[in-house]
Amino acid sequence: MKKISILCIGLLSLIACKKTETPAPTNTGGVGTTTGNYALFSSDQRVMLTGTVAGSPSGANRAYVSNTTLIDDNAITGSLIDMGTVSLNGTTFQKNALSTSNFYSDSTYSSFSAPLNWVIGGSSAVSSFSFANTSPYPTYTGYAAIADSFVIANSITIPLTNYSGVDEIEIYFYTTVGTTVTTGIQKLYNQPTSVYFSSSDLSTIGSGKMATLVINFYKKNVQVTNGKNYNFRTSYVVIKPNIKFK
Repeated sequence: MKKISILCIGLLSLIACKKTETPAPTNTGGVGTTTGNYALFSSDQRVMLTGTVAGSPSGANRAYVSNTTLIDDNAITGSLIDMGTVSLNGTTFQKNALSTSNFYSDSTYSSFSAPLNWVIGGSSAVSSFSFANTSPYPTYTGYAAIADSFVIANSITIPLTNYSGVDEIEIYFYTTVGTTVTTGIQKLYNQPTSVYFSSSDLSTIGSGKMATLVINFYKKNVQVTNGKNYNFRTSYVVIKPNIKFK
């Protein structure tokens, strides 16, 4: 089964212009974990690091409903269903985005603040509804502790400090020298203080490369909507480019 990763709006897109797009990693757990959710309504605030300074956040917002349970809040290709129009705080999303049927995203990359007012027009498959998500975006200010280079043969440990409002953290590296290559994704719960990458995982990128680190901080808000669990999620995403793998 092919999964549609929602860690990024661009899937295979890279960082372009001022938009913080990232490629999709693969899950280290193989097929992933069934979440019990049938839909994701997600809004990100994304920042790019220049040294130890975070730029102004840009937005990344998407939504979909599936006819089967999501895997790690990702959908199986071909499972998404029509839900009419979708808007967030007055911005109407593009339907069938990324050449994916019934995948909705905001092509304006608007950056929002809570409350996040979702309005769904509805279809024969999904009844219309609205929901105001009052959960704030997660916060994170510990990025200055992340090193600019790593000796990957030794494996590495990255500190995770000074974050709040977080249920789950997802973290991975990627490089775009030649073809895009990612490490496996690390999924962390219970307020971790660090994350470990083995040398074998890092070897997928290899030494002598410049890599980008992506950290996704998620805050879930699962609501029973149309009789099923829908996840209204806020995210804070930090992207640190130009990390040297030695």
